[in-house]
Amino acid sequence: MAKKYLFISVLFIIMLSFTVSWAEPVKIAGSGGMIKLVTELAKAYMGKNQGDVIEVKQESIEAKGGIMGAYKGDLDIGMAAQQLDNGQKKWGLKVFHIASTATVVTINTEVLKIDGIKSQQVCNIYEGKIKNWSALGGPDVQIMPFTRPDPDSTKVSVRNGIPCFADLIEIPEVLIMAKHKDMNNALMKNPYAIGFSDLESIEMSNGKLKALKLDGIAPSVDTVISGTWHIIKPFMLVTGKKQSATAEKFIQFIKTPAAQEIIKNNSAVPMKF
Repeated sequence: MAKKYLFISVLFIIMLSFTVSWAEPVKIAGSGGMIKLVTELAKAYMGKNQGDVIEVKQESIEAKGGIMGAYKGDLDIGMAAQQLDNGQKKWGLKVFHIASTATVVTINTEVLKIDGIKSQQVCNIYEGKIKNWSALGGPDVQIMPFTRPDPDSTKVSVRNGIPCFADLIEIPEVLIMAKHKDMNNALMKNPYAIGFSDLESIEMSNGKLKALKLDGIAPSVDTVISGTWHIIKPFMLVTGKKQSATAEKFIQFIKTPAAQEIIKNNSAVPMKF
């Protein structure tokens, strides 16, 4: 009889181990600018929930890909650093606004010693009316402007946050960077560059990149909270009509003090949702 109970106990342990090791992972993908933050949140969650698996795709599929993936069921959670458009709002998705961060006008610090820029000057650069850094108090060298594609969340935040940029048509000389990391790499490699990034990327650049004041206002967590900084990206998590239990637990975990601290450490503002 003892051997029988021992066999049943061992069998139960094996079955439990099998269940844990083969637990369905929660698949997350979407906006590149959210990858680092959501990866850190996932690691913290898994540290507290042994057996749950959260997989965050480390390559951007952009906000549109994250939203579509959640809608089709290819993803458990989509990452979108922008609001859903009117068409997407009709899909019956659940949207969780977990944080907001500042999009910033960014330069390379190797040569340029400029601290700030005016909104109209930004627009003049991208329209081709200002082509030399000397017009902005910098050296007598040509400006190398970089931008993001128009559907991208960073570009959307720039068009929404800088009035003169709303309908601006960029000159052909402006180089388009397809991905978040492409923009940051281009800015770090080109000493006379200007482009659009975010506060977290500035902090991770080891002093190679600088966020310019815009119209005298410095981008920061405080100015995002106060509303004085206007170029803002929302960090949204999107799910389909049906959520797995683990996906729901992970989203609820983001409301905890530990998760909120991770958001703050990533130069973002936690949101109530």
